[in-house]
Parts: sequence; C-alpha cells; structure tokens
Amino acid sequence: MTISTDRNQVATPTTTWKIDPNTSRAEFTARMRLMFVAAITVKGRFTDLQGTFTGDESDPTNAQVNVTIGSASLDTKLPARDKHLRSADFFEVERYPHLTFTSQRIEALDRAKGHYRVTGTLTIHGVAREVSLDAWYVAQPTEAGEQRHTFDLTAALNRRDFGLVWSRPMQKIADDVTIALHIELVPASASL
Repeated sequence: MTISTDRNQVATPTTTWKIDPNTSRAEFTARMRLMFVAAITVKGRFTDLQGTFTGDESDPTNAQVNVTIGSASLDTKLPARDKHLRSADFFEVERYPHLTFTSQRIEALDRAKGHYRVTGTLTIHGVAREVSLDAWYVAQPTEAGEQRHTFDLTAALNRRDFGLVWSRPMQKIADDVTIALHIELVPASASL
C-alpha cells in the first residue's frame, strides 16, 4: 500500500502494524490525600489495549496512530477502588466503554535518539481533548528475525479536563494524572 498527498511527490510506502496486547501496557499514576494527612500514590493500568500504527516505518513522523483502551479493564490491585473508578463517579464504563487516542501529527524532537512528540485527540469519559505525548521510539528485530517497533509515551493530564471531577474533603484526589504507555508493535499479519 502507498500513499501520496501530491501528484508530483513520490509515493511513500506504508505498512500497518498492530499493538501486541501481550507486551503492551497503559498505566496511570495519581496522588491522593487521605484525612488531610496521609499522602499516597495510586498506580493502575488498563489491560485491554488495541490499536494500529500505519505509515512509513523508516519515518515515524508520517504515521497515523490509533489506540483503543477498554475502560472496564482498569486494575489498581484493589477491587473496591476499581469498582468505584468504573462507576459513574469516574470512568462510567457502561456508558463509555473505551478510551481512544487518534494521532494528528508526529514531530521529530531528536530523530537520532528516537525522541518524538505525538499530538492527537484523546477521548476519555466522552470528552475529546488535544494532548501531546512525549515519545521514545525503538525499532529492533525479534529472536525470530521479525521487526518489532516499541514506543514509550508519557503525558501529564488534568483529570477535570475529561469530566473526572469526583472528590471529597476527606479523600482529596490530585487533578494531575500521569499516563504512561509502553506499546510494542508487530506486523498486522502476525498472529498473537
């Protein structure tokens, strides 16, 4: 498959890669204060992660990235907290079963080191916002000789921007949340 945006340009070869859900992860970290005294850090992850990367693998800036995360797959290792986070107070997973990210542009910050900025539309709890993620990219062969592409992406978000506003005086949750994605891509034809 090839794409070209101008008749005078040479068509760019494109390949579609898919996220390997067995080795990829989407994690978040938030701070919380209990009873005005104890500060704790809550870490969690989403285990249902799918998506594609389509573009010229030699130049990630020409790629299109689509990621879908199942909101019900949230896991903080504390079932009661997970149940609350899945409720209407937070992710409201029955009404909003997915978090999605669709890239709009990818900029090379330091191509030699594999450092990029990925900007796109992130939708959480039915609210879509433009966000930029700091990205590190590595292409490496697997033991079987296949190519595997790895992205590590991070961003700091304000949860209130996405309608996640629940809080109580005795259970004060910080507005800032850090997200981290480790994404490993395999050829779309690969069986997982």
